[in-house]
Amino acid sequence: MYYILISDHGGGGRAVRLFPKIEKILKARGIQYRYWKSSSNHRAAEIVQEVCNLGDPDARFIVMGGDGTMNAVLNGITNFDALKLGLIPTGSGNDFARGIGVNKNYKKTLKKILAATGKRKIDLGQVTKADGSQHIFGISCGIGMDAVIGRKADTASYKKLLNKLKLGTMIYLVAALDTLSHLQCTDAKIRIDDKEEIALKDVFYLAFMNCRTEGGGIPMAPNATNDDGKLSVGYATGMKRWAGFLVFPFILLGLQNKFKKFKEITCQKIEVTCKDAQTCHFDGEALGENTNLTVEILPQKLTVLA
Repeated sequence: MYYILISDHGGGGRAVRLFPKIEKILKARGIQYRYWKSSSNHRAAEIVQEVCNLGDPDARFIVMGGDGTMNAVLNGITNFDALKLGLIPTGSGNDFARGIGVNKNYKKTLKKILAATGKRKIDLGQVTKADGSQHIFGISCGIGMDAVIGRKADTASYKKLLNKLKLGTMIYLVAALDTLSHLQCTDAKIRIDDKEEIALKDVFYLAFMNCRTEGGGIPMAPNATNDDGKLSVGYATGMKRWAGFLVFPFILLGLQNKFKKFKEITCQKIEVTCKDAQTCHFDGEALGENTNLTVEILPQKLTVLA
């Protein structure tokens, strides 16, 4: 059975407009399905919980939404063995979709979902705050520049307009330029896989990546893959604020690792302690201001229809 979640609050309402076309294809092929419309991420999490509790041995859950809706679904799953997950992307950034190899061509994507064997698995990430609360992410978790960009993009007054103009990726570029003008760096210490502690000076950002890109296609860890059982950590240190404007084009091209101040490492777990509280995110969702985070990979956690 296919269970379809339709987000009506992201991507300018594209999922709602698209669903009749999806439904027409499903009916023509005689495929059984149920669907729900979700007006919030909270409701999206409730819906996937309901599906997990149905006891369907072959539950195939299709999300029609963006990265925020997908994140809510991932954090709403109570049993990852209880369903297989597909995505028809209708958001602004759609980095989770990039990570599993699907795009906004709904016909091709739906065909791929319906033909999937249900045997492909990918990794997920998990971030733990100092208070012990845990959050799942499918794309990334971040501290510093990328977190601030995500917060600005999510609350930007121009977001709705750019979505209507089908320029969703520009939301993140405009937010990035705004962020780089006043970003404050911090010192930090990291412990990788429970080994020795490493001191970092003037941290520009720390991006804990499960997928290669975030923020609408920005390759914060160019070498990341979401099925290798490892977390890719991209970071920059010792940079002056003005230098951010000079190197940002290289980040967009995935060429930042050619510069000495940029690093990319892989690990299964990383503990971070910042001198000053920093803006943090998971899949672009606000994680608040934090000085301490533990981020780890959950290998082969999610079965995807792609």
